[in-house]
Amino acid sequence: MKPKLSDYELATIAYHRDTLGVNPVAVDVASRVMQVCYFDSDKKLLKNFQLTRSKFFEFVDKATEPMLFGIEACGSCNYLSRYFESKGHKCKILPASKVKAFLKLDKNDKIDASGIFKAMLSSVESIPPKSLDNQLIMNLFTIRDQLIKQYTQCLNASHGILYEHGFVVGKACIASNSKIIQGFSDAEESFEAGSKEASHFSVIKTAVFNILDNLKEQIETINKYLLKYGSSNKTCLNLATIPGVGIQTAVALNAAMGDPERFHGAREFAAYVGVAPIITGTGGKTTVLGIRKSGIRSLKKSLYMGAMVYLSNAMKNGSESSWIKDRLKTKRKKVIICAIMNRLARIAYAVAKNGEVFDETKCNLIKNLR
Repeated sequence: MKPKLSDYELATIAYHRDTLGVNPVAVDVASRVMQVCYFDSDKKLLKNFQLTRSKFFEFVDKATEPMLFGIEACGSCNYLSRYFESKGHKCKILPASKVKAFLKLDKNDKIDASGIFKAMLSSVESIPPKSLDNQLIMNLFTIRDQLIKQYTQCLNASHGILYEHGFVVGKACIASNSKIIQGFSDAEESFEAGSKEASHFSVIKTAVFNILDNLKEQIETINKYLLKYGSSNKTCLNLATIPGVGIQTAVALNAAMGDPERFHGAREFAAYVGVAPIITGTGGKTTVLGIRKSGIRSLKKSLYMGAMVYLSNAMKNGSESSWIKDRLKTKRKKVIICAIMNRLARIAYAVAKNGEVFDETKCNLIKNLR
């Protein structure tokens, strides 16, 4: 049974075509095929068909009139949005959670495409796309996190190998690289020179050293690039004036935020990052829970480190505020650090939106932390 459009939806389509000059088209994006859904005003028919990826781009290129493409937020939504706009079209990125309300119980590509089409005709608010510059900077942080993870994995494996041969070289961390080198050298001397065992261990040692040196060099290259980029960007320099925020964290904040006008307020940006607490309630009772697991993991790590250093220095210098002292009596340090993370993200939004350096006298959020 083909889905029917309501009078309101038909009026909305007519408004887009006649007033805005665009034809609404919903697309269910996938890696190999695209499901396209739009209303043919001439035939008074809702068309819903599938195209291969190459055929879909031909469909976009050969369009004779401007279109308003509606797509769900996904990995390629920013690229597709920029592509559509380069061809003279417009794009509306819809949150996947909001589209669910327009879907039926069953699920297939046609149902998803028709649900997206109905959602884009409603009052569902769209998500502004990221610029190519911001997207590439976020990709840099993603690669950097993966390199650090591989470096840590190699260190852990090296500790395990040395421990199997009776050598303990301390805890596994990035700073233990020199201990690993010394441990392999000591372990190699324990084997008889020229023996088969010494030959085996020499190959292991060479492989481990090459991997660690290569990963370390790549991490340092990315760090230097991010530092250079942040030092030449005005917004990043302004963000770096916030207590607990360094240049790399400032670059991550700027890349994640993009245009501050994308968000309605500081709390919405903090929720987007994943540091805003979950608030739930019913029957007049409201409960504040922990922070969300979703968000930007690399930025959450940077904010956590900044908040932890901020709290440690305040406690060490005896400059912690009554706000912190009162909560240290009943709350764990990690809870307070998460609260500081939330405040740092909200302050960063205000600093980026105003285009000024951090000013403590203008920021109510930081006064409670002083």
